[in-house]
Amino acid sequence: MSERSTLLATLRAEALKSRHAAPVRLAVAMALPMPLLGTMPVNGYQSFSAWNYWYSLFLPVALSLVVACVAQADARLRMRPLLGMGVPLGRAWWAKAFWCLALLALSNLVVFAVYLVGSAFTAQGVTMAGTLTMLACAGVNTVTAAWMIPAGLFLTARLGMLAGIFVPLAAQLVGGFAWSVVPLPQLFPPSASMVIPTSFIPVLPSGEPLAADEVLVGALASSGALTAAGLVVCAAAFVALTAATAAWFARSEER
Repeated sequence: MSERSTLLATLRAEALKSRHAAPVRLAVAMALPMPLLGTMPVNGYQSFSAWNYWYSLFLPVALSLVVACVAQADARLRMRPLLGMGVPLGRAWWAKAFWCLALLALSNLVVFAVYLVGSAFTAQGVTMAGTLTMLACAGVNTVTAAWMIPAGLFLTARLGMLAGIFVPLAAQLVGGFAWSVVPLPQLFPPSASMVIPTSFIPVLPSGEPLAADEVLVGALASSGALTAAGLVVCAAAFVALTAATAAWFARSEER
């Protein structure tokens, strides 16, 4: 079996394992409260503050829980399900990370879908430009939060579920809300998750409309190159952390 087909097989096994379990339900359920509360337009216009509350608060909590549940499913059985599959453990670890990434994307697509439906009731209605912009924001939210996945998987497998939930969550929340003291917040994944969405939806990191601080808007959205670089850094952080933790997990077969 080729390396690609082995990875696809392990990814399919991860999906089947938790398709009807807590991870999928959490990914969907945690994505609904804030958009449903804030998506309907007022005076013909949508407020994107609820989307800000989603990616700054609800998303880190939801992702921490999802990742810990995915990791704990095998950890409580001492990884016997993975050992019984007969595939390299490093590849199985990548499959776990990709499955969690898919669930993260699912959560953000739920938020996008709720806002898209809400936009049909605005004065402007559904437009191609608005749809693509909101879809881009959902993608940005996925990329900037992805670093939490390998961190949570590793900590859950190594130290237990509480560490897997609260350590990445604390790092994301502290780093996210400290964006104003980070010299280049777009290049630090926890802070990037707060400031990069400003380039796509009209809301400040504080949750206020863009019009509340035009100077800050200009400073955050002035450099498209910095935004692109930040997304590359966030994606690289996910890949590097997953590769490092997969190498650790592969060596665990020897212990």
